[in-house]
Amino acid sequence: MTPEGKLGALRDRPVFIAVSSGGRFSGERTHQPDFLTPYLRAILGTIGLHDLTFFSVDGSALSPDALAAARNKADREMQRFFLGFALNSTTVLQQAV
Repeated sequence: MTPEGKLGALRDRPVFIAVSSGGRFSGERTHQPDFLTPYLRAILGTIGLHDLTFFSVDGSALSPDALAAARNKADREMQRFFLGFALNSTTVLQQAV
């Protein structure tokens, strides 16, 4: 414990978290509050992990079409994120050479 609060024992690094829910907890037609994301931010933060990225598939129990749409949306979000992540990493590596 420090005057600034708890100090995590782990070195911060990117953490990728996939969340699936039968109901909706994000977007326009939310049916329930999202308790998991703030809980994981708090818990992982206490051990030193703050660089968190969440990907979600919610509404998967509503219908097969809703599940397919949610999975496609999550897949597009992950592809966009990791493509940008890879491009940034490549740029950093090229600048180091």
